[in-house]
Amino acid sequence: MPDHRSYQDPFYGWTTPKAISLCVQTLKECSALPFEVIQKMIALSEAQILNDQTSTSMLDILWKIAKKYSISVDQVMLIFNGFVHVLRLALKPPAAFLKPDIFKDDLRDLKFSEQIIGEFYNILFGAKRDQLYLAIQERDRPRLPSLQTFDWNLDVTLTTASLSRCIEPLLLFQFRTSDNRNLTFEVSIKKFNELRYKTALLLKEMEEVDGKQALKLLET
Repeated sequence: MPDHRSYQDPFYGWTTPKAISLCVQTLKECSALPFEVIQKMIALSEAQILNDQTSTSMLDILWKIAKKYSISVDQVMLIFNGFVHVLRLALKPPAAFLKPDIFKDDLRDLKFSEQIIGEFYNILFGAKRDQLYLAIQERDRPRLPSLQTFDWNLDVTLTTASLSRCIEPLLLFQFRTSDNRNLTFEVSIKKFNELRYKTALLLKEMEEVDGKQALKLLET
């Protein structure tokens, strides 16, 4: 059976992220840390993505762990940040692209213990998988300014004693965006009709692409 590396990249990429390598290294340094505590930190990393706990309460829990087991707060934070990083990277692709066995192999390559691998597996292939995925997509999506107000006006200049014909009517558009920018532009009726046509054509092409069977297969 061929190595999955021959046809699929590791979920974390071809270079191990620094946050993850530091996490693994710190886990070795804190080998006396009970697994129940590590399990709690993995659960906290899940809560971090879902925003189920405030930053203050989460930091308080991590500080108490450091104090109770006589390790530095920096070490606790390195472990916790590594766990969060693993979840975020694993949740970026759609569920269809993250295969359970391949995911476990990737974590073994990163030198995580089998117990930790099992915890990540339960999170990423458990009941909250879709909720976690949506949380990551919402956090990472581009955030462009939204439209606050939109006004338009038709500017018509009739013939006067100094003009031999009517001037072509112009459409004046005024936008106000959520970042407090005011945008104004004007177009002729002809150009506006071209814009309407191209917009309708683009929407039609988007519907056709959305209906492609190949895309539906990727979503399943």
